[in-house]
Amino acid sequence: MLQETIKMKAKTYEGLEDVLGRELMRMGAEDVDTDVCTVTFSGDKYLLYQANYELRTALKIYKQISKFEFANADEFYAHFKEYRWSKILNIYKSFRIEVIGTSDVVDVQEVKTSVTKVICDYFNEKSRKTPPHDNSNPSVVIVLELQDGRCEFMLDASGPSLAHRGYKVSGGNTAYDEVYSAGLVQLSGWKANTNFIVPNCGAATLLIEATMIAYNIPAQICRESFGFFTWRDFDEVLWTDVKNSARLAVKHNGEFAHKLLGYETDDSLVKAASQNIKKAMLDKYIDVQLEDPLTVEVPDGDNTVMIIAPKINPFNVEETRSKVDELSKMAKRTYKNAKVWIHTDFGEMPKAIGIQPRKETDIKYGNEANKLALY
Repeated sequence: MLQETIKMKAKTYEGLEDVLGRELMRMGAEDVDTDVCTVTFSGDKYLLYQANYELRTALKIYKQISKFEFANADEFYAHFKEYRWSKILNIYKSFRIEVIGTSDVVDVQEVKTSVTKVICDYFNEKSRKTPPHDNSNPSVVIVLELQDGRCEFMLDASGPSLAHRGYKVSGGNTAYDEVYSAGLVQLSGWKANTNFIVPNCGAATLLIEATMIAYNIPAQICRESFGFFTWRDFDEVLWTDVKNSARLAVKHNGEFAHKLLGYETDDSLVKAASQNIKKAMLDKYIDVQLEDPLTVEVPDGDNTVMIIAPKINPFNVEETRSKVDELSKMAKRTYKNAKVWIHTDFGEMPKAIGIQPRKETDIKYGNEANKLALY
């Protein structure tokens, strides 16, 4: 039986929109269109489930219910009064409303309260009972995205952010989440055709995401639940099919003949990395060593090195010189025959280390502007 076509929206970090768009196109998504931090697309319910389970660079997936324009508050609320809420809710399904964006037509602060009242009035008229409102753990999260006189009415299909993969036991000194880390690996263009090395690897997030890419392991294989699990139309048979298909596509050990290596000088961080790697069930693939990344013996063959530069305070001359000197030595000496990628928020990095990047990409982590550059 043919499934209905669903319009969907995926959220990501600024700079990863094209990466996410390519992921969706490989899945067979249609009408893929990118905007700042957003990729819209269409597909069936199978794709909705698959996108949540397999996408590496999506933070959230939303299912669009409707999209409309309004000239005043009466027109805005009329749209919700006319909607048949029993399609997505019943008196046993708790809900929460999230309002994002801005509008000069309706009072954004009042929208949540007023639409909640509309929903309660709808069910009161039918059964004299209302679905419970739950801010902490609702069955259905209704999202209203406003932009002046336009509104997109959606359901949150993901639940908690898809950056929460479920393998993090210890954060260590991890600065960036799983989605951002997976994006950095993909932005580097690494095709799992070289060794992948992360000096100062912290809690091993980059290494875990790279390993999952190398072996085609679903991004959310460790995650236990998604927002769509509690929807009225959740199809458990279809969900099982999505999981089984993804797991059958996982590559075998012999198909990736390279090394995944991390180095740390702090024993507590090595332990944190090891805990996360084990929880991700990747301990037979990743090797994290307690060694100085400046003096290690680099493995033979082609190597791709990704360095997450420490935060640099340009006003602290001595500290800046020390950190930059270490990065310069890594790029020029220790890993001189490798492809070295440096991720940093320090705009003067090329001048500081004395190397002009061969390729450079802008990317934001929230409001933090960074660059990923190949040296």
